[in-house]
Amino acid sequence: MTHLNDSIRNKVVDRLPEILSLHGVSGREEQVQSYLTKELESLADSVTVDPLGNVISHIKGNGKQKLMVAAHMDEIGLMIKHIDQRGFLYFETIGGIRSQNLYARECEVLTPKGKVPGIVNSIHPGRPLADEYIPDAKDFFIDVGANNLADIENMGIEVGQSVKFIYQFQQLNNKVAGTALDNRLLVFILLEVLKVMKNEDQNNIPDLYPVFTVQEEVGSRGAQTATNQIKPDLAIALDITMANDLPKIHESEHIAEVDRGPGIKVVDNISRAMLGLIVSDTIVKQMKDIAHSHHIPYQLEVQSAGSTDGATIHREGNGVPTGGICLPTRYVHAYELASIDDTVHMANLLYESIKTLKVY
Repeated sequence: MTHLNDSIRNKVVDRLPEILSLHGVSGREEQVQSYLTKELESLADSVTVDPLGNVISHIKGNGKQKLMVAAHMDEIGLMIKHIDQRGFLYFETIGGIRSQNLYARECEVLTPKGKVPGIVNSIHPGRPLADEYIPDAKDFFIDVGANNLADIENMGIEVGQSVKFIYQFQQLNNKVAGTALDNRLLVFILLEVLKVMKNEDQNNIPDLYPVFTVQEEVGSRGAQTATNQIKPDLAIALDITMANDLPKIHESEHIAEVDRGPGIKVVDNISRAMLGLIVSDTIVKQMKDIAHSHHIPYQLEVQSAGSTDGATIHREGNGVPTGGICLPTRYVHAYELASIDDTVHMANLLYESIKTLKVY
């Protein structure tokens, strides 16, 4: 696995910023689709984009089972809902966004003329008025420097356009931080694993369906339709998991910790949506055995504050045995941070799981 280790370590800082910079707010993933279809041309036997926007690839294997590996390509963001006479933009949130992360947030509006930079702020950004509590998202707006509606028209901005958050990419010691590590870092990992799989003997792998899904952040919609098309025997969902290993947070609430290896999913849940996944003991045990066999550190993930594409994959058709491998990530849906070491270990666990995981 030295080849894969070197590939990830050498490329994560060089390649990841480009993937993170692509505008892919849920429902507006076209830039990411275009990037992926080009990347996959030399890696897969076939690549298609379905009507919902999923990028579905197929790598021929031994024909014994169909394995779907899903990594969502979309990100949280905003959508413009109103523009006032002075050119300030008001918006609806797309995906799980907390108001405290909107203050003085850099962003960009995607228009037919290109990307327009802006700043998100609240109606009380500072002196002489200040917020005494965290306001709702409806009390924030975007300033793109316009003076009137004529400026807005010249910029190509209109209602219905999506807005991406901007966080500068940084390498912090053995970690990386930036916009939309959820889930572009997992997109990167899957691509790098596929580059190694290209050299694998076809007899050693199942029929593999790497899928880059849309609209995961708003209910795992793309994964559901992709599963209906592929009808896999088995699936793995790739996503982040929350690393709450922070000051003053009790260890019982960590869910995962950075630099302790990828998370093998056991259960997750979004209670308000009744959306989640309980992974079978058989799949969890197989993944644990794989990790032990290849000396890959791992954590067991049990959480009740989020889910992945596995939530919709596993309940389609007659049911699809589904596991999950998740990357511990701090500050989820804000200025996200993850470990390069965890990234390498996750890539190794995914590679070995693709070759070994079976339906019993």
